[in-house]
Amino acid sequence: MYRAELRRLWRDDGDLVEVQRRVKQLECRLAVLVDEARSTLAEEVGIAVVSAAELLAEVGDPARFATESKFARWCGIACVPISSGEGDGEPDRHRLDLLGNRKVNRILHNISITQARCRHEPATHYLKRKRTEGKSSKEARRAHKRQLANRIIRRMWTDHQRQRQLHASAP
Repeated sequence: MYRAELRRLWRDDGDLVEVQRRVKQLECRLAVLVDEARSTLAEEVGIAVVSAAELLAEVGDPARFATESKFARWCGIACVPISSGEGDGEPDRHRLDLLGNRKVNRILHNISITQARCRHEPATHYLKRKRTEGKSSKEARRAHKRQLANRIIRRMWTDHQRQRQLHASAP
């Protein structure tokens, strides 16, 4: 039974080649669009052209976020205290925010995983430091995603400001 299926898949190999060719074409088109947007997101380790294009499409105008915290809340990366009954001090534990833009949250998660797997020095150092501070792997990953969200929105603000200056200086 599985041999017949393997033979069928082998015959359909031409379809796979066509799909791969189409994916490459689309990636090239996305690269052109990201360049036209004058985005520097793809310069960040772990962000390829497809992720940069997704971020640009999902975020839209980055100036609509007044602070990094507002962007983090929109992404679903902001820390949510586990309970309100922890007294007057800061909460000790936080949980995953189930609200926010799940697509951007997924992209940030993928960037965090990629940076850790590629042994990107700042990412591995940050994750190791969070683990030595007593955070679980999930808590360390969540903190890293928040750090990435801050860096990404700062980069998008800078790109947006550069675009505004270019448009203002154009005749």
